[in-house]
Amino acid sequence: MLLSGILHRRTPSSVRRGLALGLGAVWLTSYARYRKRGIEATAHEYELLRTATAEAFSRHYNESVPTVEEELDVWSDYHGHRHEMRYRLVGDATRRHLPPGGTVLDIGCGSGLVADRLVDRSAHYIGLDFGGHHIDSAAKRAGDLGGQLRTSFVRGDGERLPLRDGSVDVVVLTEVIEHLLRPELAVWEIARVLRTGGVLVMTTNNASEMPLRFPLSDPLAYLEKTVGFSHDGVIAHRPWVWPEPVSRALYGEDAPPIWLPHTWHKQAETKRMFAAAGLQTIAASSFEFPPPQSATARWLDRRGATGRLIVDRIEAVCQAVPGVNRLGCHLMMVARRVPGGSEVPPAGIWPGPFSAAETG
Repeated sequence: MLLSGILHRRTPSSVRRGLALGLGAVWLTSYARYRKRGIEATAHEYELLRTATAEAFSRHYNESVPTVEEELDVWSDYHGHRHEMRYRLVGDATRRHLPPGGTVLDIGCGSGLVADRLVDRSAHYIGLDFGGHHIDSAAKRAGDLGGQLRTSFVRGDGERLPLRDGSVDVVVLTEVIEHLLRPELAVWEIARVLRTGGVLVMTTNNASEMPLRFPLSDPLAYLEKTVGFSHDGVIAHRPWVWPEPVSRALYGEDAPPIWLPHTWHKQAETKRMFAAAGLQTIAASSFEFPPPQSATARWLDRRGATGRLIVDRIEAVCQAVPGVNRLGCHLMMVARRVPGGSEVPPAGIWPGPFSAAETG
């Protein structure tokens, strides 16, 4: 009502000024609460992350996490549609940078869905995943792909890649880095295996994701997220862990809860980490509008095919509008391997609790 009074042309100027001051006070108060809650939530999740262990990580991803195809079987058509959008974006970026006869390494390959977008390319696709059942699923699917693409699969750890230095033209890291205990180790491994001029295509959770509130009710929160894309220090809320701890079925009901990483990445912070490893960011954007946990997404999901058509239009508009295009649910970064970069991650390059503990 304050905003409508300000915009109404018959409102006297003195009244309009008073309404504007009142609205500003409302916005500042709302944003102060939003920022306080965000800082507290970030600190709380950071402490939860300290409970993570390498054993819990291994058991969770080898015993509890379904393959992507298994997840798609239980998701709605709407969420499957949005998931396919990510693979289309990643596949297109990979195709642009993969030379004829080149090698692409897909870290955390899941069921090898990136390979589906490359079947007509004369290239070598290497799918790597931590979970043995994921590798088995991917290898089985690859046998039915056909086309020119040569495929191979290996079980391994993104923080210790079983490949030679400078042996890869493109590395794909899609929705993986947020799960790692020490993501900086994976970044340095990627820099090691990429040839000079080779490219990393990465997607992950976006710490600049739009707030789950109407923009006019708290525009300063939206401004924080927009500015925070390039100036990461202003972002108040940065999730660190999954919403739920590791399944107690793995350890028993009496075991203390263990939380694993599910980190929202700040673009500017990640860009600095890339640069220190010798990876020059050449493109950064975001996608998936609106966030899947929003009321708007739930409404669109219930609309069936019409909802999927509408969300595609929303996506196109949001990606085209400067500022708004920073606020998608997922961050996408493309970086090129350049000469230089430190041999090991410098102290403090990643702020996670395990990195801090080991680098001082």
